This record gives sequence, structure tokens and C-alpha cells, in this order.
Amino acid sequence: MADRGVLARPEFWPVSLLSVALVAVLGGWGTATYLDRTRQVPACVERTTLRIAAAPSIAPPVREIARRLALRERCLDITVEARESADVLRDLARTAPGGVGAASTRTPASKAASTPASKAAPNAPSTAPSAAGSPSQAGATIAGSAPPDAWLPESTLWLRRARAAGAFQVPADGVSVAGTPVVLALDSRSATRLGWRDHSLGWTGLVAATAPPLPVVLPDPATSPIGFGALVGIRALARSAQPNDAAAGAAATMRRLAPRTASLTGENPPAPTGPGTDEAAVVTTEQAVLLGGVSGRRQVAVYPPSALPSPDYPYATLTTGPGRDGATALLRALLATEGATTLTRNGLRTPKGGPPVGIPSGMGIRTGAYKPARLPGETDALALLNAWGGVHISARMLAVFDTSGSMGAKVPGSTETRLSETIKAAQGGAQLLLGTTELGIWEFSNDLDGERDYQEVVPVGPIGPRRAEIVAELGRMKVKPNGTSGLYDTTLAAYRDATRNWTPGRINMVLVLTDGKDDNASGISRADLLRELGGLVDRKRPVPILFIGVGPEIDPDELRQIANATGGQVALTARPSGIRQIFFTALAEFSCLPPKCRR
Repeated sequence: MADRGVLARPEFWPVSLLSVALVAVLGGWGTATYLDRTRQVPACVERTTLRIAAAPSIAPPVREIARRLALRERCLDITVEARESADVLRDLARTAPGGVGAASTRTPASKAASTPASKAAPNAPSTAPSAAGSPSQAGATIAGSAPPDAWLPESTLWLRRARAAGAFQVPADGVSVAGTPVVLALDSRSATRLGWRDHSLGWTGLVAATAPPLPVVLPDPATSPIGFGALVGIRALARSAQPNDAAAGAAATMRRLAPRTASLTGENPPAPTGPGTDEAAVVTTEQAVLLGGVSGRRQVAVYPPSALPSPDYPYATLTTGPGRDGATALLRALLATEGATTLTRNGLRTPKGGPPVGIPSGMGIRTGAYKPARLPGETDALALLNAWGGVHISARMLAVFDTSGSMGAKVPGSTETRLSETIKAAQGGAQLLLGTTELGIWEFSNDLDGERDYQEVVPVGPIGPRRAEIVAELGRMKVKPNGTSGLYDTTLAAYRDATRNWTPGRINMVLVLTDGKDDNASGISRADLLRELGGLVDRKRPVPILFIGVGPEIDPDELRQIANATGGQVALTARPSGIRQIFFTALAEFSCLPPKCRR
């Protein structure tokens, strides 16, 4: 038995010792490998630092998504700056066409900071919409910085504007990562009083009404994509209410809204302040209502009859340098399921209109999908903004009407004469101008005031208290039978009067409405007129002449020579009914005042 036992031990020990040795070796190798990995500094050969400029309303969730990406991508540092889109646009335009991409850098890992900014101050994950995502609390605005590696403005409109400013490194279209509809925000008490819960309250009764129950605060459409979206809505409402004269209806609404337009540095209009200011409707976004960014009071959202062009948050990669791969990785993270959840928890919708997460009851927020509308084309958008600019601007204008014999000709297909239809268009335009605009009216033919070919009908003065008088005086103008046209003498006299009475802070202009060329044998020549105008023009005190030519007898080259001498324009129309749109478009184009602009 003892021998059997002795013989048995050698069979066990080698196996046991081999197993123990193997475990020790493997364990030691594993421990050594773990220790070696923990000592691998740096973790990569080069580090890439990426700068992202994001609109304040989307910067907080983008910062959170970037933090998570940087934790996964050990060689990538990401800084997300909350920056107003207008500031980024200025930086891009200033540095065009070069300089983009300089913000992203690669540095040896041994020299890189051990903790990137995106990891040093992580945002707490969002679980529901909160005020932390409101534009006013999104983060510091960085002005005058170098161009970012990627830009995330609130709207594709900013990409268009950047390219129009010469920043052709900006793509015409980005990749939408989120959205939020344009809505009207009302104090919940006002909304309840006006019938919000039974759906009797809508944009038609608030925005388009001649006497709305609440004042409407509109962000300036010229600088705010939210305001521009509302402008599209105003036009749609006018087309529905006045299909035969939608332009007039839209312009009338614009003029009513103009005095309460907010000139903004941010994306959402400021809360009205002062006694009774909760009694106002503010054009803003669904996200702002959710996050309490409009006034801090409980608000409800009133949606337009159909979706409007709204913030679509286009992601645009700008760098062509070492940060491009990182910028692409961030875009993928924003579009991924986890990224989309973070964005919708901050009051935003998905690019296709999917709802935010955690919508509270009692605020009117639509819980279903809300498909966004497409932006108008650039030509259409410009025409709409020009129409807005025309009714929003105060001017000092001398309007000169041709009452010579040819203005008595019938307009084809109408019982109206050229003059009567021109007067109707002018009367409609006078109703739409701001009350602070100063307007005077002359008429001209030949020998209307002794030997003078022109005479004053209404002296220059504010329209506001004289609107009815101006409309009435326009209606009293008559054609002079067989009268000739003293166009040159009248134009020179009007220009002298306008330059002598030039008013700062306004568009100073002369408007001449005529159907023909100068045929006054006793008047000055065109060459004399151009020479006289050349001596009167002062580029620091511009007074452009706008000629609106009516009918087929117009000599456009003659008028262009005169207009060009003053920095003005010529517009031709077969029907005088087209005068109003021409005028407001031109008024918007003349709206750049010195010293900012030189003509």
C-alpha cells in the first residue's frame, strides 16, 4: 500500500506544478499587460483639437454629445462654443477666402493637455427639457474669433448669407441635425381668455387681423430666421384672405408689425417688459416655449395654419485641415440614436419633425410629428425681405408724377388711364408707409406754374397725421390735355430741393413716375441735366433718383443715364399696378445709409 502511494505521488505533482506555473505565468503576463497599458502615455501619436461654433439654443446638447465622443475618441479634443450666428458670419466673411481650418490643430500627444475642454467640464445628462438649454444660459458668446472647424447655426439662411457675404468656404446646404417650429407664444392666462383651449385662437386672428386682441412682437426678419419664417406665414395668410391683392395685404400686416419689431442679438425675441406686457404674443420657437426662454412665465404655443420655414440647425464642416475627420465623427454622433435623444431632451425636434422628449401638458405643444417646411428659393426669399424692408424703413421722399397728355392714354385691357392707375397704386403705397416717413408730392407737364413745368401738390412732411390728405390730393391730380413733358427741368428742380433738405437717418430719395421722354423744346438738354446733377451729388449725403417708367414709350437708356448719375435706379412696368412692388423693393435696396454704406 505504501509503495502504491509512493508510486502515485510522482503522477500528480508534475501536473499540479505545471498548472500552478501556467497560472502564475498567465497571471503575471496579464498583470504586466494591464500595468503596461495603464502606463501608455501618450495614448496616441497626435491629438486633434476641434472647434465647433453652435447656435446658443443648441450648444448645450451638442456640448454633451461632443463630450461623449471625445471620451471614445482618445485622440480628439472638442471645444463647443455657444456663438451667435451673426458673429460667426462676420468672422467668416472677414477671413474669406483663406484661413478656414486654422482652428483645428494636431499636436504631439506628449504636449497635449491631459484633459481636453470637452472632458474637463462635462454637462450633466439631460432627462427633460430645462431652462439650462434656453438661449440666454447656453454659454458665453465668443466674438471676433478665428473661423471654427464646423458651424451649426440655427438656420440654413445663415449659410446663404455667409456665401452672399463672400464666405464661399461655407457650403450652400448643411446636414440638418434638429429642428424647432416657429410658433406664437402667449401668456397662459391671455391664451385661456382668448379661447386657446377651444381652438378659436389662431394666427389669422392674432397676426393678420387689422385690430388684433394682443400686440404681436416679431423678431426682425432681416436678421432672424424666426422672423423670416413668420414673414412667410404672413404672406400665406394674405394670399388666403386677399388672393387678388396678396402683396397689399401682406404689406399692410408688415407695416402694423414693424413698430414692435425686435432688433435682436440672439435668436429669440426678448420678453416684453413693463405694465401689461404679459398681454402680448411673441413670435418665437417651440423650443423656447418649452424651455421657458420667452419670458420666464408659463406660456402656451399657438401654431400657424401650416408649417413655416423654421430653424433647421444645419451642420456645416468648414475645415479642410486635420480636424475634418473629427468634424465628420461629431456629425455622425449628432445623427446617431443617442445624439438624437440628447437633442430632443433639450426641447428640439428631429430633422424630420419627430417630437421632443418629455412634453408637458397644458402648453399646447404638439406631441406628434410636425414636418418642417422648406425654405423659399433665394430669389423668392430676397423679394420677401425687400418687401419687408420697404414697409419697415422711414424715408424722406419727394414723389413727382407725370401729368402730361400722354398719361391720359388708356391702359390696355382696362378702363383706367395711365395716370389714374398710377394714382391708385400710389394711394395704396401711401397707406403702407410708416407714419414717420416724410413725403411730398409734385406734378409736372409743361407750364403748370407760370413758366415752370412743375408744381407742388403736397409739401414734404410726415405721413402719419396727413395720410388721408395725401390720398385725397393724389386723387385730385388730372392730366393736362396735350401737355408736353418737362422731365429734365422737373428732375433737376426736384433733386435740388431734395439735396438742400437732406435729412440724416432716413432714405432720402426722389421718385419720378413717367410714361415718356422729355419733349419740352424750351427746357434744358440731357447733357446740361447730367452736368448739373454731377455738381449736386454728395456721396456722403446720397439722394438716389428712382424712375418708374410706365407704358411702351419709355426710353430706358435716357432714364438710366440720369438715375446712374445719382446712384439711383430705373424700373419699367407695362401696367401701373406694378408700381407698388417696384417701389418697396427699391426702397429696401436704398436702405443702406452712410457712413455704413457709400454710394
